[in-house]
Amino acid sequence: MGCTFSGIEEVNLEKRELETYVTPEDIRLVKESWKIVGQDLNGAGMMVFHKLFEKNKDLKKLFQNLTRLEADGEVVLDDEKLQTHSRIVMDGLGAAVESLEDSVILTNILILMGERHAGYHVRPEMVGLLWPAIRDTFKEKLEDDFTPDIARAWTHVFDYLKARFQEGIRRGRNQKNEM
Repeated sequence: MGCTFSGIEEVNLEKRELETYVTPEDIRLVKESWKIVGQDLNGAGMMVFHKLFEKNKDLKKLFQNLTRLEADGEVVLDDEKLQTHSRIVMDGLGAAVESLEDSVILTNILILMGERHAGYHVRPEMVGLLWPAIRDTFKEKLEDDFTPDIARAWTHVFDYLKARFQEGIRRGRNQKNEM
């Protein structure tokens, strides 16, 4: 009986935690705007990563499987491999949008993804670097539909996603250090 009660309490705690980040209106706005962005996930994903790397050139080093080193020492992206990765990221973002009402599943997935990324030497503070690239991409894709309310709603959702992903990275780093 103790396990059942603690499980229910944990679910309620996670639900309340998500509610500290997003409102039902945020969820509605994010889901509505995602319908537009989702019409071109490949293009949006490539745009996000190109914007990310434009502002953070050093991050390319973390993506060794998506880059190659030129003779002059420049790290160059392999667009075909980047397309595959960016689509996975956008599909994951879409799954997160669809799971906004189920914070237990969403939280567990984000933490697991963070743990996995710890193995790629991603540091918690790096996760926030993705937001300007996502925001700017959505602004371009949504055009006039990118209202201040939608920008705020996406910021709230990203803050939650970032916090759980960072938690996973910290857990992954701690597990690695314990070994």
